Amino acid sequence: MNSPNPRPEPGSRYKPVKLAATGLLVLLCLIWGGLAIHHGLTHVSEQDARVMADQVTVSSRLPGWVDEFSIMAGDHLAKGSSVAKLYSAADERQRRTLEANVATMQARVDYEQARLKLAQRQFQGGVNVSGQELAASRAAEQAAKARKIQAEKDLARSERLLGNDSISQQQRDRDYYAFQAAEAEYEQAHQQVEVSRSEADNAQVGYLINGSQMPLPNPDVLRVELQVARQELAHAEAELEQELLRLHDLVVPSPIDGVVNKTLVDQGEYVAAGQPILMMHNPDKLWVDANIKETDIGELRLGQAVAITVDAYPDESFSGKVQVIGRAATSQFALLPDPNPSGNFTKITQRVPVRISLDQGPTELIGPGMMVEVDIDVRDQGHNAKSERTTAGL
Repeated sequence: MNSPNPRPEPGSRYKPVKLAATGLLVLLCLIWGGLAIHHGLTHVSEQDARVMADQVTVSSRLPGWVDEFSIMAGDHLAKGSSVAKLYSAADERQRRTLEANVATMQARVDYEQARLKLAQRQFQGGVNVSGQELAASRAAEQAAKARKIQAEKDLARSERLLGNDSISQQQRDRDYYAFQAAEAEYEQAHQQVEVSRSEADNAQVGYLINGSQMPLPNPDVLRVELQVARQELAHAEAELEQELLRLHDLVVPSPIDGVVNKTLVDQGEYVAAGQPILMMHNPDKLWVDANIKETDIGELRLGQAVAITVDAYPDESFSGKVQVIGRAATSQFALLPDPNPSGNFTKITQRVPVRISLDQGPTELIGPGMMVEVDIDVRDQGHNAKSERTTAGL
């Protein structure tokens, strides 16, 4: 009698499944390993990277008490908007004083201009009057001279006629006295010409008007006084302009459109000139600084595509391009350099900073200082010219 069929060993029927699963797992590992090797050969990846921005420190040009300040970190500021206002009551009073001083100086300039116009009219009038009087005196002198000549001729004729007994002694005496009167009149007219000439000379220096001796303002002197008044007005206006500039500087403006990162003062605090008030950055101008191993830097080219992963938003997609390749290792900028005085040398792979632009992605979600990971596709040759690399360190 034949013995019954032997029972299969436990688990023998699952061996094909296990073998298939093991083979699939090994295949997947090989595929993953191949992809990882391929990715390592075609990409340069780095975790030592951060989002960066131009940090702007806002400070006051003047010292003073912070009178108005209500800004907090995260606030958005427009360029030119008020960041803080310093105490300005005393400067406002000084401004009003200087404005009054400018008005006073302007009134003085107007007064000197009016004096100059009046003096010019008076001066010209005096010159005209003295000139007319001199002309009249000269005409009177000529008339007196003519009468003197005529009287002298009449006297000579009377002398001849008297010698011939043709006229009386009385007639001769009348002609004699007429000559004496004409001669005296001529001398008087001559003296009047000299007086008129002297008055005309005085009129040229502003000392005669309408025939009366009286001092008048000289236009040349008044022009100098007007120039002095104008200089004083310019000085007062410069002082006012300086005070207005000081009042303008007591209001600290935002230098850019940006977001406040940190405030450094509180309302009521006294700040010195140049003391930082807050720090801010422009959220539209962000980039990534990655410290790439020096052994990988030779594969980088400007313009190569970069995939960026932000640690804070791992589900979001960001991308950019290689923008600047540094030419100095980060160790050169260390505050405490290591000159290795002991002579024991251990070679350490250095890091070279690389700037990467942020071209795509929700950049409004991120800010400077956030950690990111970069994956640079070195298959992309970019500009592929060493001469196009930047020579500036980051």
